[in-house]
Amino acid sequence: MKKSLYALCALLISLSASAQYDADALAVLNAMSSKYKKISAFSADFEQRLENKEVGLNEKFEGNITVKGDKYILKVSGQEIYNDGTNVWSYNPEFAEVTVTTYDPEEQEINMGNIYDLYKDGFKYNLVKSNNRGDRFIELDPEDKNKTYFKIKMTIDSSDALKEFTVLDKTGNTYIYTISNFKEMSNLNDAKFTFDANSNPDVEIIDFR
Repeated sequence: MKKSLYALCALLISLSASAQYDADALAVLNAMSSKYKKISAFSADFEQRLENKEVGLNEKFEGNITVKGDKYILKVSGQEIYNDGTNVWSYNPEFAEVTVTTYDPEEQEINMGNIYDLYKDGFKYNLVKSNNRGDRFIELDPEDKNKTYFKIKMTIDSSDALKEFTVLDKTGNTYIYTISNFKEMSNLNDAKFTFDANSNPDVEIIDFR
C-alpha cells in the first residue's frame, strides 16, 4: 500500500513539473524567439484592449511600433515615444512639448520589444492547446509571486509568429495585444530612434535627466 502511495505521489509530482516547464511549450517558444532574433528590425501595428469585467471596463486603442534591438519608436493615442536605448523622449504634438527621461529597462517589464524573449528568465510555461490552423496557445506563469501580474497568454501561429498576447494582472485588469501588419525592416539608422529637436524648433523640451 505504501509503495502504491509513493508511486502515486511521484506521478503527481512528475505531472506537475511537466505542466510547469513543458518541453513542447519550450520548443514553440524557442522557435518563435529564433524567428525574431534573425530580424534586425521590424515594424508592426497593434491593438490593445483593456478589460475588467468586475468594474465594466472595456477600452481599446491602436498603435504602431518600430523596434531595433533595445531601441523603439511607439506611436499611440496621439503621442510618439522615442527610445534609443539610453534616453526616452515622450512627444505630445497637441501640446508641442517633449519630456526626456533616462531609459530604465525595468520600468516597463512587458512590451513589444522584449515579449519574444521574456519566457527565458523567471517563467514556467505550458502548451495549453492548439487548433486546426496550427495556432499554439501557451501560458506563462512568473516564478516571482510578487509580480503585479500572474499570467501571460500567447497565441503563436504555424509560422512561429506571435499573433496575440494577454497579460492578466492582480487588480483584475486584462491587457490584450493583437499584432498585425508585421514588416521586417533593414538599413534602419539608429538616429531614427532619437527625437529630432532640430526639425521641431517650436517644441518645448522638458528634460528630467
